[in-house]
Amino acid sequence: MPGMLALLQALSLAVMITVLATGSWKPQPLLFLALPLASGLAWWPALRDRQQRSWWFAYVGGLYVYTMLRAFADEHGFPVQVGYVIAIEELIFNGAVPTVTLQRTLFSPASIGWLDVGATMVHSSFFIVPHAAAAMIWMRSSAAFARYVLTVLGTIYAGLVIFFLVPTVPPWLASAGGDIPSAHRIINFVGRGVDAETYRQLHAALAEPNSVAAVPSIHMALTFVLVLWARRQGNRALLAVTAIYSAVMAVSLVYLGEHYAFDVVAGVLVVVAVDIVVHRLWPLDANILGGARDGAEALEADLVPAAPPR
Repeated sequence: MPGMLALLQALSLAVMITVLATGSWKPQPLLFLALPLASGLAWWPALRDRQQRSWWFAYVGGLYVYTMLRAFADEHGFPVQVGYVIAIEELIFNGAVPTVTLQRTLFSPASIGWLDVGATMVHSSFFIVPHAAAAMIWMRSSAAFARYVLTVLGTIYAGLVIFFLVPTVPPWLASAGGDIPSAHRIINFVGRGVDAETYRQLHAALAEPNSVAAVPSIHMALTFVLVLWARRQGNRALLAVTAIYSAVMAVSLVYLGEHYAFDVVAGVLVVVAVDIVVHRLWPLDANILGGARDGAEALEADLVPAAPPR
């Protein structure tokens, strides 16, 4: 019976992941919101007993619900914002908008180059890297994974609140409306140039139905989570790799026209704030799981210096 329950739990996560990956939820998002509730029935024993693997339900279910709700963030009546980000960027960059400057210098719609393809690949890696990192962190330490999940979910839901209150257009959409000079959505050029039909199918599945959820950049925020995690590992090589990846992601997002530099900075600030809150509420020497620690978690706690005697 326990084996069947674990299989049912894994299957429920696989179904949610498949629904997200295929975009099959888009015609009826409200209907598909019932899926995590049904999945929760299978996961209830693990949640009740605070078992370590229940954090996977929190991770997948939290991302699933966030994706559904994000689709409605531009349908609540708050005015869509365009000008404030442009004004901030022009103030900081002496009248220039970095996306426009980079594309004028480096991009030609008539000739897709290696820079365009490379930046697009970096952008697309967002759909794989944070989740691969989650699996790696889980294998290293269940306690670290719990904090990673809390930081990721705290970040995306903080972003969701901002999406609802201050829906903001990205550079490519601002350019289409004539608010800034020519700024292309380079991903479209690259996708159509490589394989138009494959790109059409991927875009239909993965593209967000809400184009005005630009501030903060969740792409940047969830990439920077890896930097914060690596910093706490005390591994300089790992920190360097994640920092370089985050820097390349930041430049790619701005160059591709997906985000302003302001959006990128906002994403970093949001995730740093959430990370501080998570580790203040659940410091490394706290038993976040509530049950017995596994070996990796105990080792992680042992690395935290003991408080000096008073």
